[in-house]
Amino acid sequence: MKFADQVVLVTGASRGLGKAFAHCLADAGAVVAVNSTGRSDAGMQTVDEIEAAGGRAFHVEGRVEDAAALVEMTLAHAGHLDAVVHNAGFVQDKSLRKMSLEQWDAVLDVHLRAAFGLSRAAWPSFEERGAGRLVFVSSSAGLYGNFGQANYAAAKMGMYGLCRTIAIEGKKANIHCNCVAPFGATELNSANMPDPLKAAIKTEYVAPLVGYLAHPDCQENGSLFEASGGAFKKLRWERSAGLRLDTSKPIGIGDIASGWDQVVDFSSSENPTDMREALAGLYSGKPVPS
Repeated sequence: MKFADQVVLVTGASRGLGKAFAHCLADAGAVVAVNSTGRSDAGMQTVDEIEAAGGRAFHVEGRVEDAAALVEMTLAHAGHLDAVVHNAGFVQDKSLRKMSLEQWDAVLDVHLRAAFGLSRAAWPSFEERGAGRLVFVSSSAGLYGNFGQANYAAAKMGMYGLCRTIAIEGKKANIHCNCVAPFGATELNSANMPDPLKAAIKTEYVAPLVGYLAHPDCQENGSLFEASGGAFKKLRWERSAGLRLDTSKPIGIGDIASGWDQVVDFSSSENPTDMREALAGLYSGKPVPS
């Protein structure tokens, strides 16, 4: 699949996953706005590599916290913007008891607040172009939790809630948003990995999914995926059939306790896809169609 006159902004594209995303998109014909903080020449190196391979790219220097400025610079250079891949991020690991408010805010600003800022700033260009694609890089830490990463996990899962709402609000304007939780060997996470594992989970193996979700022909919207080592899997919410009590009688804590096995039993389950289905299943007691 090729990108025709499509401009894609990739945050944190100087190394690791972001660099792989930038190369993949450029190889498919997109004009890639390569964002990095400018603390080194790594961002320009990515641009040089793309151009040496016959692709088109330019550097957008700045912190992702200044999301509107990054979009403005992209528009000033390219004239329009068709997709944003928000990959930039970092961690400040501390157990919850020891985590400061500053550490909490710093991580949420880079991941979740920036996702909001980039989306809002890019929206007018998307509307003018008749389409827009947003891809947020989430994390398994957000899906499953991870010790010492309360800030990071909250931010990464928050991105999915934001994604779901953008998908609803942007649908009429052909603005789609999806999340990818990748696992790939990068400079930051692979120092102690054995070489066979590094080879099995190269960042290049994640990039094609991100490229597809950023393509204007992709109609997926509001979804969450995991990707690693050539495996690509969509996730969905599942809830138990649960316990239903007679509300014509008083309900007490003991009723919940005695019926707890039903509350947590997934032998029969439901898969609500939106709030309407979720609420309908709760109030009607009828299974939610999957």
